[in-house]
Amino acid sequence: MSNPTPAKPRHIKVWDLPIRLFHWLLVIGIFAMWLTADVLDRLGLHMAIGLALLGLIVFRLVWGVIGSDTARFTQFVKCPRSILAYLKQPKTGVWLGHNPLGALSVLAMLTSILVQLVTGLFANDQIYNEGPLSDYVSERMQDLMSAIHQINFYVLLALIALHLVAIAFYQFKKKEPLVQAMITGQRRLQADEKVLNPNPRFAGWIAFLIAAGFGVTAWYLLHSHAPLVAQWLGLK
Repeated sequence: MSNPTPAKPRHIKVWDLPIRLFHWLLVIGIFAMWLTADVLDRLGLHMAIGLALLGLIVFRLVWGVIGSDTARFTQFVKCPRSILAYLKQPKTGVWLGHNPLGALSVLAMLTSILVQLVTGLFANDQIYNEGPLSDYVSERMQDLMSAIHQINFYVLLALIALHLVAIAFYQFKKKEPLVQAMITGQRRLQADEKVLNPNPRFAGWIAFLIAAGFGVTAWYLLHSHAPLVAQWLGLK
């Protein structure tokens, strides 16, 4: 009697197109920010890219509320008790998207990037370049924001390094193709692998247009109407 044919691996959709575009545009943007500031000394271009990234982050924050399940903060950000329970339980399946532990890395990275971009709005190099909102705060506040901007850069570098190490560990040690999933949007699973959070819902184009509208509006206001933004924020 012949042996039954083993079940073939299957592919499950994990990441939608908007979150994948966000991820790779963010990677390119952060590299470009470093290149223009520390290598090319093109601070004007550095600030222009920073404003574009700030719009991108606004899009991600909105998408984290109205977007697909694997992108929603309510779906993967868990309380400390849930994180401990996840760490203690034996691995019984695959978590689609960010698992409860990986959510901490996502929050830390987004927070550090947001701090870097917001402080850049008020920073001043004391020579020629200044952020679009620097004229609306005191010189002391400009110096404080510039100092935080410089210190947080090293915090961001450390988080990026930790992120890359974690990706390498999952990619090569645990054989979980995270990079491929962020490129194709699908994750390859063995036939007997169980999904711990099955059937994620994926948002449509209306939600994407809303989130993109928020991001573009944030960029446009800071790029072209800084005095109005300063007035809204109650700055001098």
